[in-house]
Amino acid sequence: MTTAPAPKHDRLSSRDEAETLLSRIGETMVALVQVFEDETRLVRAGKLSAAAGLVSEKTNLAARYLREFKSVKAKAKFIRDQVPELVDEMRRAHASFRDILSRNLRTVATAQSVAEGIVRGAAEEARRSASPHSYRADGRSAPAKTATRPVMISRPS
Repeated sequence: MTTAPAPKHDRLSSRDEAETLLSRIGETMVALVQVFEDETRLVRAGKLSAAAGLVSEKTNLAARYLREFKSVKAKAKFIRDQVPELVDEMRRAHASFRDILSRNLRTVATAQSVAEGIVRGAAEEARRSASPHSYRADGRSAPAKTATRPVMISRPS
């Protein structure tokens, strides 16, 4: 989706420009929500590589959102005076946006936690199978004390 660049802070001088800026922010939020929902769906389905493919798009949209929001903050009084009904609508949309973002972050954090647990488990299993076993004086088995070796994961960039 291509949109016009954000107006410079000092050029926002009409109701139409204020409406256009708020409209662009709304479009950006909708696009971000779509990416968040796609990412959440892919992570829940275990398709982490496909979800990782959305990072670039998500980063670009987030940067655009922050730039546009900075423009709104710079001219907040003017925008409130010109389009108060759109400001109220934007606040409601932003509250919904935060809820969706929060769900996405929880899903991604859960997937990360699970992945870290799997890696820790694999490292522990590798350590256990690689360590020699010995016997104590009473004849019972005792694993030898060895230093933990790091586990390296290689993934394509």
